[in-house]
Amino acid sequence: MINKEIKPKFNIIDLLIILFVILTIAGIFWRFNLADEINFNATGDIFEIEFVTASHIQEASQEYFAPGEKFYINIDSLEIGEIIEILDIRNPADWWDTVINGVIIKTEQPGRIDVRGIMRSKGRVTPDGDVLLSGNIHAAPNKEFLAHTGMWEGYIRIVNIVKTN
Repeated sequence: MINKEIKPKFNIIDLLIILFVILTIAGIFWRFNLADEINFNATGDIFEIEFVTASHIQEASQEYFAPGEKFYINIDSLEIGEIIEILDIRNPADWWDTVINGVIIKTEQPGRIDVRGIMRSKGRVTPDGDVLLSGNIHAAPNKEFLAHTGMWEGYIRIVNIVKTN
C-alpha cells in the first residue's frame, strides 16, 4: 500500500462561498450603520408641539389631559407625542355663532372646555423643512389630527412646533 499525502483542494466554489460570506457581513454592517440616513422612519429629532383641542370636549374629560398621557393617531395607533404640560383649560369653551343676519358673535358653550397644552414628539425634518412625526406623519401649525389616548378621542390642532435638540 502506498501512502499518499492528501492535499486540501481549493476551487472556485470555495472562493464564491467565502466571497458571499464577506459580502453578507459587509451588508449587515452597512445596513445598521447607515439606517438613520436612509430610513424614512427615522426619528432623530425631538419637538415640542403646542396643541389645542379642536373639538370642544366635555368638562368631565378634563382629567384625561395630564402630563404623561400619550396621543395616538390612525388605525395603527401610531404615537405622535406625550403631554408634558397643560397651559390652559378654558371653561366654558368659546363658541362662534352666526346669527340670522350673518353677523358672527362670540358666545360660550356651557359644559364644554378647550384644553391647550404642550406635547413632546419624536420625528425628523425633511430637506424641504417639513416636520414628520414618527418618521412619516406630516405636522404643521393649524393641522388637525383625530387623536386618542386610552380614555379620550377627539380632534387636536397644532398651534406651534419647536425643535428642541
